[in-house]
Amino acid sequence: MRYSSTLLLILLVFSSCEERITWDLKTKPLSMIVVEGSITNEKKAHSVRLSHTITNQNSTPEPVSGALVAISDGDSIVFLQENAMDPGLYKTDSNLQGVAGKIYSLYIRVQGQEFTAYDYMPPVGALDPLGYHKIEGYENRYELNEHQRGDPALVEVYLDWSWMVPPENKPEAKALLYFYKLKSIDVNEFFKPDRERVIFPAGTLVLRKKYSLSPRYQEFLRSMLMETEWKGGIFDVLPANVNSNIQGNAVGFFSASTVISDTLVITPLP
Repeated sequence: MRYSSTLLLILLVFSSCEERITWDLKTKPLSMIVVEGSITNEKKAHSVRLSHTITNQNSTPEPVSGALVAISDGDSIVFLQENAMDPGLYKTDSNLQGVAGKIYSLYIRVQGQEFTAYDYMPPVGALDPLGYHKIEGYENRYELNEHQRGDPALVEVYLDWSWMVPPENKPEAKALLYFYKLKSIDVNEFFKPDRERVIFPAGTLVLRKKYSLSPRYQEFLRSMLMETEWKGGIFDVLPANVNSNIQGNAVGFFSASTVISDTLVITPLP
């Protein structure tokens, strides 16, 4: 009884002495840069975006301008030019086309600092047949099947049924989805939070692109998904830095992927 009375007295003392404290936090600007770059086997202008890290998630990243940026396949070097209308975005000319089986390296020099990265461009397997199912309780409404088979890959799916709706509803009649097939088995993926459902009618136009993934690119995507799309599940993980292949005081990733694509139309199911 005496012990209980003492404990009660301590709780009363601490609960009656609450005081609001405002911490004067002085954040030091980070000197690291963020690198977002890729090269594929598509014949187009490939890009690398450079920006500074931010301390507030609602802040707009400051672009990194005036950098020397180059991509090499070991036999030749291509220098990228900064976009005058979009500072921090560096592009090759529109004729560059990567080749599966090669290793591509990225070189950056800016403000006396140097950064390098490399990635292997693996071949890509064929796209799976498009899977979708009818939504019970809805007439002529469908939803994609998420399951991805075969080799490790990232599949980008663009859905467009805007031509079937009134003008005021056109912005809501489009969707961009990403599906991942990674080599490892992650419990976070199986118990990830439900994503927002995208329901569409028959007649929807479907544009698909499949990107091959090197082992290092898979590691990057896995760590990124654990901090974003897979976060909030039953087996959540502690926050951690996303993997990077950038050497130097920088974060981000430079990827090399072989890409294939197709165009389909959703046809009614019985």
